Amino acid sequence: MDSLVIPISYWSYWANVVYILGMFGYLTIDTINYIFKSFNESLSCFVYVFLAILFVIDAALYTIDWYMYAVKSRQNRNEPIQYEAESVACLFQNLGSYFYLISALLAFNKGQFMKNILLFNLIGINAFLIESGFIFLGWRISFRRKPSTNPKRGCVPQDVYMWAFIMYTVASLIYLFATTLAHRLYTNLNIVNPTSVLILQMLGDLVYLFDAYLYYECWQRDKQDYDMNTERQRLLALNLVKQLVTDNFNSDIKTDENK
Repeated sequence: MDSLVIPISYWSYWANVVYILGMFGYLTIDTINYIFKSFNESLSCFVYVFLAILFVIDAALYTIDWYMYAVKSRQNRNEPIQYEAESVACLFQNLGSYFYLISALLAFNKGQFMKNILLFNLIGINAFLIESGFIFLGWRISFRRKPSTNPKRGCVPQDVYMWAFIMYTVASLIYLFATTLAHRLYTNLNIVNPTSVLILQMLGDLVYLFDAYLYYECWQRDKQDYDMNTERQRLLALNLVKQLVTDNFNSDIKTDENK
């Protein structure tokens, strides 16, 4: 039995769905802002606030998912809580999501709060980068603690999780570069929403969207592994019961013959 198979969580499923929807929304609104320079700014701000709220919910779902498999699913309540790195990752994910929400709310008055908006965006994206590091660290620790017997699991090209982590880090780096560029252009040249930044954001959105799909595929694979593991355990238990019944039946026959 693969020791890394844990009970499947639908909290993670819905978190992945929200992730996909949110990144599709960001890609859409960023593309609209790039193509239509005169797009209604108030409507755009409302969309960004909605998407930021969506990712606050997404962070909460991932945190609940961590609680379910790291805390709730412990067989012995006295066992120490594992997956500490993932808990820190959840903390930074929530932190980054709230900073993006604050910056989205401040965007309704860009003239007054533009510096704060860019600062909060920088803090938010750095939080996501730190999160990505802790996610990868926790993933590696889990394999060292409980090695997998599956050759397609771990730091191998066949493992979808590895590519999901890589894509998340790449997308965060693209967004970090875009946010840093936006901050410099505004500070030095007083330029707001430059085309180069929008292009970088759309590129980051695409990578994030692909990453969201990869995480969904990871969930599907984990569900398949869990279903196979559950079925294997059920068959083993059934065979054990059959063996016990057979042994008892043979024992009764021998007893009757001896009489």
